[in-house]
Amino acid sequence: MAAPWSGGAELRMIGEIHGSQTVNVLHFATNTVINDAQSQIDLLLALAQAMLACVLDQLMPAVTSDWQLKSIDAKLISPQLSDPVEVIPPSSESHGQLSASSTSFISSLILKKTGGGGKSGRGKIFLPPAGEAEIANSAIDGPTLLLLAAFVACVAGKFIGAGATENWRIGVLSHKKLTAAGGTFDNSFRECTQLVASDNPAIMGSRRKGVGS
Repeated sequence: MAAPWSGGAELRMIGEIHGSQTVNVLHFATNTVINDAQSQIDLLLALAQAMLACVLDQLMPAVTSDWQLKSIDAKLISPQLSDPVEVIPPSSESHGQLSASSTSFISSLILKKTGGGGKSGRGKIFLPPAGEAEIANSAIDGPTLLLLAAFVACVAGKFIGAGATENWRIGVLSHKKLTAAGGTFDNSFRECTQLVASDNPAIMGSRRKGVGS
């Protein structure tokens, strides 16, 4: 797939840890033509359900049991805004599976690469953290990193490259370009060519207890 895109979407993965909300915002583009309201809903629902499957099957084994997935929603942001569609995980599968975490603001980091230079050519995903027992000497341990890599492989298999199984491509959206004079979704969105799990835990200050983000 490549620009011009027939549609762009924003997906949110909403969770909670220690009473603080976690929100991961991801951007996608598609060449699938949307003919009517129902095809729009079906396309967005397919996106949300595909991501939910990766989260339940691959991410839950890689993150702390203190984190709970609340919902995943997706909405069109191009060529026009739409209402979001939402999917809710089964309550029995909505928690991570690793050890407890002593803090809410540590994150597992995924790097988004597009093959392009500058800030608009790369991005980051701040996922829920591994458990306390899976982090030593300020690094995620090897077995847990492999679990994160399995999640990355699931997302890449569905949303990156010619072999992707879904009608969407994950990418990096430059809000600076989008809001600049003459900015469009097509010239502001870059497809990801690679997702990389880092063994270096990241910090999300907005996820401190009682703050939420």
